[in-house]
Amino acid sequence: MTPSIKTAVVAVTLAALLAGCSTPARRPPVARKAAEPVPVATPAPILAPPANGKPPADERFRNALGLMEDHRPQEAQAALQSLLKDYPDLSGPLTDAGILYAHAKQRDKALAHFQRAIKANPANIVALNWSGALYREAGDHGRAEKAWLQALAVKPDYPAAALNLAILYDVSMHRPAEALQYYRRYQELIGREDLIVTAWVRELEGRPAQLASAAGDGAAR
Repeated sequence: MTPSIKTAVVAVTLAALLAGCSTPARRPPVARKAAEPVPVATPAPILAPPANGKPPADERFRNALGLMEDHRPQEAQAALQSLLKDYPDLSGPLTDAGILYAHAKQRDKALAHFQRAIKANPANIVALNWSGALYREAGDHGRAEKAWLQALAVKPDYPAAALNLAILYDVSMHRPAEALQYYRRYQELIGREDLIVTAWVRELEGRPAQLASAAGDGAAR
């Protein structure tokens, strides 16, 4: 499988999801939901009192989510920023604001909001997964790895982070033994055979010399 196709799986909404391929066995699937930083909106309970006589935070958050679901991103962002002005440390609204910025290709603003969301709630796997995707897109593979490992530390059965980490190791960091480990882990987590990932696993298994060399390098570290 060419690196460009595996890269596209992680790119999710930030670029075209998947490119064409020359052989039927390696033809990419339709958008792979498991690898996407989901959901588009991240509803979460908010227990915060009204500020300055304004509607409760949870009601305002629901309104913003409704605007997102109605595909009105500018209005949704305005509603989220208004909410965050009064409640700056709510992880859910920070995450959704970051997602909207990511869709608008404003990476720096998106990452800033995801970082705030993770600071407010270190267990926010959605923000961690999105951060990994944005870091990888920017070529910051170390931070992408850290974000996805942190997501898996919080939720070991999180398929999207396992798959994204596998692709990062495979395509970007050239660590095939670890890529193979996480491809297999992803297959275990989804509880079925993903034919595309199976093809990638077989491709890696067909390079035993490279895998042995990578394993030896890891042991020497």
